[in-house]
Amino acid sequence: MADENLTLAQDITENDYPMQHAGEEIDEILSRAGKIHYGTVEYKMTKANPLMQIPLGLTFAPKQVIATLRQTAAPTPYQNYCTHVSGSGKSYYLNVCMGSNNGSLVNVPTGTYYVDYIAIE
Repeated sequence: MADENLTLAQDITENDYPMQHAGEEIDEILSRAGKIHYGTVEYKMTKANPLMQIPLGLTFAPKQVIATLRQTAAPTPYQNYCTHVSGSGKSYYLNVCMGSNNGSLVNVPTGTYYVDYIAIE
């Protein structure tokens, strides 16, 4: 185990570390890191609402969380989404509301959304 950690540290810090890798190589590096967790959460919004809270479903209390929102189809017309991560302990959420879309209050539309996240213990 200690040798794996040393190798990972060397891989990340050496100046000659290649900048291009296949997805499988990145997955291997992240899995060896142990304290870096990543995944995708699928969330179905069934009723339009001014605020959508998507639970990340973490099983640990993270020190850092990075999350992005995506949809498989482009909305028509194009819309602005505001996102922000909040929570404590193991309960973290990606909060989503609508940006300024020619109105004072706009609901987040129904549909299927995906949250891709990286969380560090």
